[in-house]
Amino acid sequence: MNSVDLGVSLPENRPVAGGCSSPIRLKGHTDHVDRATGDVRRVFSSAGQPDGVVQVRCNNRRESVCPACSTTYQRDARRLVLAGLAGGSGVPVSVGGHPALFVTLTAPSFGPVHSRRSAGKHGPAQACRPRRGVCPHGRPLGCHVRHDDGDHRLGRPLCVDCFDYRGAVVWNAMLPTLWKATRDRLESAVAAGSGRSVAALRRQVRVTFVKAAEMQARGLVHLHVVVRVDGRSADPDEVVAPPVWAGVDLVADCLRAVLADVTVEAPDPAHPDQVRLVRWGEQHDIRALALDGPDSGGKIASYLAKYLTKSVSGGGALDRPVRSLAHLGLLRVDGHARRLVETCWQLAADERFAEALDTAAGRLPGRLSGLLRWSHAFGFGGHWITKSHRYSTTFGTLRGSRRVFARTMAAANAGVGLVDGFGRPDGDPRTIIVRDWAYAGRGAPGNGPPRQDGSSGGVVSTGGRS
Repeated sequence: MNSVDLGVSLPENRPVAGGCSSPIRLKGHTDHVDRATGDVRRVFSSAGQPDGVVQVRCNNRRESVCPACSTTYQRDARRLVLAGLAGGSGVPVSVGGHPALFVTLTAPSFGPVHSRRSAGKHGPAQACRPRRGVCPHGRPLGCHVRHDDGDHRLGRPLCVDCFDYRGAVVWNAMLPTLWKATRDRLESAVAAGSGRSVAALRRQVRVTFVKAAEMQARGLVHLHVVVRVDGRSADPDEVVAPPVWAGVDLVADCLRAVLADVTVEAPDPAHPDQVRLVRWGEQHDIRALALDGPDSGGKIASYLAKYLTKSVSGGGALDRPVRSLAHLGLLRVDGHARRLVETCWQLAADERFAEALDTAAGRLPGRLSGLLRWSHAFGFGGHWITKSHRYSTTFGTLRGSRRVFARTMAAANAGVGLVDGFGRPDGDPRTIIVRDWAYAGRGAPGNGPPRQDGSSGGVVSTGGRS
């Protein structure tokens, strides 16, 4: 076994850790143990590597943090979405003929903001907000500027005192719960719309999805969702076509009805003893996907994947958690983003409210409240991409396939077979893999001595490789 087995060390003429900007350094070793005899073979150790460490990718999804890792992440995300639309990676190609919807869900308004308005998607810009008069704080209610796409004012409130910052933060925090309620209600609505009970529907139809979150310039999260309708068979893992009656029109009509009235309860920041209803914004888009027409699986997959490498704020200043308001003061962020982060910290100062919000959002209790942990995301603590279990493949599967391919190619180039420490085929169940690795710092060699703030812990697994 050589260093390629770990997927962490590359030839000298290749970038360290695949070009990762901030690779993680590890010290330790991997042993193979014979399950029957207990014989131990050391198959890899960091001691034989340069500087006594091996380096693994940081796997950060943000382009501002690590362009190399974000590119890999985006490709994997595209593959994950595309497999559910056109098949591949363990999903049958027949899914391309299943009814599917592309849905965009937005947040409600928490105050007027600058926006680019046009007659069409690529039409000439129109006046931002043609209004007269002033707000209660003496600021103009309107804006007659025709904003370009790159205008720094886009998404910024016309009046910061009129904008409901606390409401916006609470909405972001409750978004995962609101989506779960919407997903659950959709199944009930489809059952009722087809004249069936929920139990009867589940015996015939499965609604799967993949969704990507986008942080808009106004500091609120929007969702882009692909919804696919499958049939069910005796084999729970088999993906089959749905019955004829379960078409896109039925599902789209039911989804519109659900979006109009679904709500979840959250504590009201203005009145902690009361609740406020969190709901979707009035603007949403639901359209059927015709993959053999103007849409294509690749186009939709690329559209969703592109949002995942973006930072919450321009320049990536909020790519990592904000440790304190003093820390926030050192970051170069615009006034609107700064107020959203400050609002998270101000609301978190009320421990009773912060605990109630975490409970409503389904967040497990931790050392810090969710408002503090996710203040750099303006309160949003959900995953940026999620999917149904049976929609398509997983990130772990894609990464595992890439590691197997790398090891196979390395073994072929070395003129040896892909075997374990006992000369058995890779993944032989008679071999137990024991890994003992410790964190030794971050960054490429030459960036200072490794930090010794990690702890070592043995990890035991069967089959596979390190």
